[in-house]
Amino acid sequence: GLHQNEFIETRRHRFSTQVTHHTDDSVNMFNLLEGEEVIVESPTNKFEPFVVHYAETFMVPASIGEYTIRPYGKSEGKECVTIKASVRFRA
Repeated sequence: GLHQNEFIETRRHRFSTQVTHHTDDSVNMFNLLEGEEVIVESPTNKFEPFVVHYAETFMVPASIGEYTIRPYGKSEGKECVTIKASVRFRA
């Protein structure tokens, strides 16, 4: 998913504090690879915050734009890892 000719781009993210993501006009799919739970939130209240647990997969619609993910509950203060997949647009 990292080669420029691949249709789907995949990125692994490591974080222990809140991180900001942008959909960039593409649906974003995630899986929580490490950490017990994280919370996904919209800084502009486009959706209700939701908690994701280890090994769960979730999607963020392209229309959301900016959103955040941070360790939550038992994972607060610990490193979490997600993998993010999105459609790569070509100019």
